[in-house]
Amino acid sequence: MSSKATLPTNPTIAIVGAGALGGYFGVRFALAGFRVRFLMRSDLSAVRYGGLRLEMEDGTVHKVTRPEAHGSTAAIGPSDLVLIALKTTQNACLPSTLGPLMRPQTVLLTLQNGLGNAEFLRRHFPDNPVIGGLCQIGVNRVAPGVIRNYIPGGGFVQLAALDEAGGDLVEAVAALFDRACIRTKTLPSLGEATWRKLMWNVPFNGLTILAGGVSTDYVVNTPALRTYARELMEELRTAAGKLGHPIEAEYTDKLLEFTDRMKPYRPSSLVDFLEGKEVEVEAIFGEPLRLGEAACVSMPRLSALYRLLQGVRSPALK
Repeated sequence: MSSKATLPTNPTIAIVGAGALGGYFGVRFALAGFRVRFLMRSDLSAVRYGGLRLEMEDGTVHKVTRPEAHGSTAAIGPSDLVLIALKTTQNACLPSTLGPLMRPQTVLLTLQNGLGNAEFLRRHFPDNPVIGGLCQIGVNRVAPGVIRNYIPGGGFVQLAALDEAGGDLVEAVAALFDRACIRTKTLPSLGEATWRKLMWNVPFNGLTILAGGVSTDYVVNTPALRTYARELMEELRTAAGKLGHPIEAEYTDKLLEFTDRMKPYRPSSLVDFLEGKEVEVEAIFGEPLRLGEAACVSMPRLSALYRLLQGVRSPALK
């Protein structure tokens, strides 16, 4: 990565994967006055005709009536900041997809779930800065071009660089999020931030599927499922510590209490499962299991969850 990489004061922003999460950030940035260009596929016609609508948890509605929506990155062109919100199941296509967006100092910000995404980008774009964003936003796409947020205050984002050289850029990106009224925290370690996010993603993405397609409120209000979620969190917290990312014991309770306060929410893996799409099993469940076991951490609950998710079949495919 170039040590001279910087962001202009008003960067052009490309959103790659403008579904629920990408659409949320794109709307917030567009309303803050940034030039935002969206890569869209299935919603392209609907968004060009009707715009983008973001419905916040408190009932507030934000609209972008004429977004710059495109069907290819070639139509978008070189950008200063690229937000990547594609599912990890599409990572094999990312190098060719991102190519037309890149210039020497383009900053790549991955908002994807699971492990290994920032490292994947670094391998393919070694000269560009890579930042990871861990999102506790809670959004679903409820109709073409319509996104609904379920977390009070709009949730928050944690940002961290892949390496120490990117610290100044992380602060610069965080300042852009602040201008878009998105609550943001910067962290010194992308590894720690990723494992903290996994402590929520693993139990709630997995158990909502295996419990029969339920929302998060069912998991936290069912004693056996809540206990299983807690045990999964503790396995992940232990693995994170063994791998050099210590997380305080109180964080497990904080995550459960955070979920208690949410409105009923369908995590992204559950949405994919119910729609018959490929679930991000390896990035969210398989990779942390492999890393934890390689560090000699016993993870029987995650192992069982991973095996079950490999065999479960979506009702949309039956």
